[in-house]
Amino acid sequence: MDVSAAEFRKNFFQILGQVEQTHEVVVITKRGKPVARLVSVDKGEKKDPLIGALAGLGRTKGDLTEPVVDAAVWELD
Repeated sequence: MDVSAAEFRKNFFQILGQVEQTHEVVVITKRGKPVARLVSVDKGEKKDPLIGALAGLGRTKGDLTEPVVDAAVWELD
């Protein structure tokens, strides 16, 4: 739904309540051009799908605190 900035200012609480109930996106326009978008925030908002996407797919072998290479081949500055 598109709403002019003047109409949005005049009916702010009514439009806000409508967005909360219907989850409909409201595009606020100024002189016919979109300038902002009003969307609802769900309580069950989903996380970024990339976070944790690879969880459980990797495997480790041995003790993760042990050096990967022999200490004799290390070079110190």
